[in-house]
Amino acid sequence: MRRRRTGRTGRTGRITGPVAFVTTGVMWLGLTVALSPTPASAGTPLPGAPNCPMFPADNVWNTPVANLPVNPQSAAWLASMDASTTNLHPDFGPSDDPSTPYGIPYTVVSPSQPEVPITFQYADESDPGPYPFSASTPIEGGQQSTGDRHAIMVNPATCTLYELWDAQYSASGSTAGSGAIWNLNSNALRPAGWTSADAAGLPILPGLVRYDEVQSGVITHAIRMTAETTDTSYIWPARHEAGSSSNPDLPPMGARFRLKADYNISGYSAQAQVVLRAMQQYGLILADNGSNWYFGGTADENWPIALVNELKQVPASAFEAVDESSLMIDPNSGQARQLGAAVNCGSGPGYRMVAADGGIFSFCQSFLGSMGGQHLNAPMVGMAETPGGGGYWEVATDGGIFSYGNAGFYGSTGSIRLNKPIVGMASTPDGGGYWLVASDGGIFSYGDAHFFGSAGSMHLNKPIVGMASTPDGGGYWLVASDGGIFSYGDAVYYGSRGGQPLNKPIVGMAPSASGHGYWLVASDGGIFNYGDAGFDGSAGSIVLNKPIVGMSASPDGGGYWLVASDGGIFNYGDAVFNGSTGGLALDAPIVAMG
Repeated sequence: MRRRRTGRTGRTGRITGPVAFVTTGVMWLGLTVALSPTPASAGTPLPGAPNCPMFPADNVWNTPVANLPVNPQSAAWLASMDASTTNLHPDFGPSDDPSTPYGIPYTVVSPSQPEVPITFQYADESDPGPYPFSASTPIEGGQQSTGDRHAIMVNPATCTLYELWDAQYSASGSTAGSGAIWNLNSNALRPAGWTSADAAGLPILPGLVRYDEVQSGVITHAIRMTAETTDTSYIWPARHEAGSSSNPDLPPMGARFRLKADYNISGYSAQAQVVLRAMQQYGLILADNGSNWYFGGTADENWPIALVNELKQVPASAFEAVDESSLMIDPNSGQARQLGAAVNCGSGPGYRMVAADGGIFSFCQSFLGSMGGQHLNAPMVGMAETPGGGGYWEVATDGGIFSYGNAGFYGSTGSIRLNKPIVGMASTPDGGGYWLVASDGGIFSYGDAHFFGSAGSMHLNKPIVGMASTPDGGGYWLVASDGGIFSYGDAVYYGSRGGQPLNKPIVGMAPSASGHGYWLVASDGGIFNYGDAGFDGSAGSIVLNKPIVGMSASPDGGGYWLVASDGGIFNYGDAVFNGSTGGLALDAPIVAMG
């Protein structure tokens, strides 16, 4: 059975106005791919169903595709979808009837909600149910709608997702075009060739943009989209086609698209950036026939019309199709390839590393994006994280800044001429700003990061190699390769190695939790501690495969991690080992950790 949806062109009543996984990176097929050693980042649970993930963390919906190769059919598929003359269109937002906003509604039902049988038009490809469907179940477009009439229900006790297409409730007997039931804790797909409540045979709810996600600052899943004309084929993870002709230049159901990494999103509002960043990292999945470049969201009266209109300004030409075939483990499962050995992420905080090519490797921390596999004007040299680890920045030697998650972009030196290269960065306590430091000790401050002084006009015996900020953001230290310390603002000088012989140069530093001390680390793993920073061990007496390039302290200051250029991790005190890239072939060396 092939079921083709009706398109959504020519809608009336749309308000318009002025536009104002715990993951680790590994090598896969020669590409730097974000893959996970442990459950990555399951889709954000729904309000009202906090114990139900939106499918497992290693589900294809929840797997980043930022570093996957471009699909060879990308140009042809985009041309068939009129990408050169079309903008994105959020298929959600306010309507003329405030009680029925545009979008697809869902409801979290009471576990005691009575379930009813449904008579299906396409019964041979529908789950028989029963379904927790009632006269009060929200219907897409409202109770009188003549459109797709999707109905979505979630039982929070069993984590069961119920979806209907063309749903019609009647006390004497309810009907629907088709229906599907999903276990939100399972990666199971529909039987091959089966539809669902969507033409592609995929679930709808995990691909909808939700306003609560936007408000949280991060969306960690792919987004559902439509195209007018599709091929009579489907590709994983889709299970069903609804094409008009057999033509490889038309996109098949299941095709995945992403916003190009070099598309500049910095001019968009913070909320629009959340959506666009998800499109860069997780992309869109073609799941139904409809108007070209429409993407799905929940029916929510809280959607701001300014945000909806702003998203309409994104050109479809800024997208590309990606080849996600390397992620498939089993054609009959939605589980996506997540390589690496499992570690216990419940025993302590995680960490991230950045490579010179911009690749990010996250251990027991969410992967939120990277520049791995993208063209860089200059190599990466450092990174910093926002409070709680919900975002991070990468910094290049030219001072270019790349922000992910809830890390805001506040400025960079990427477009100005520097006397010396940038060698590191530090963030303010609230994540509202950051400092960059150059090898001559020059300081560049952005956002709420204040300038307290620099060594830029001084003669230095050795170059600056790193910096650290005080816990209150009222000062910072700079460290030189000879262990010299330069303190500014409320950062107190507690000692240094300047003027003393070192076996190997200093490569980094970390502050203690109180800010009343700090550690310095040398490239041979030697540790030098000052103030209240305790000595918990070092790698100074062991033979290293690769030199140490950085360090990070545990949140309570009771330990620290050292990282080598091959991604090897050395943990001391209460700093827990959560994995490393020490046994992997990397495209570029690790240069710092967060």
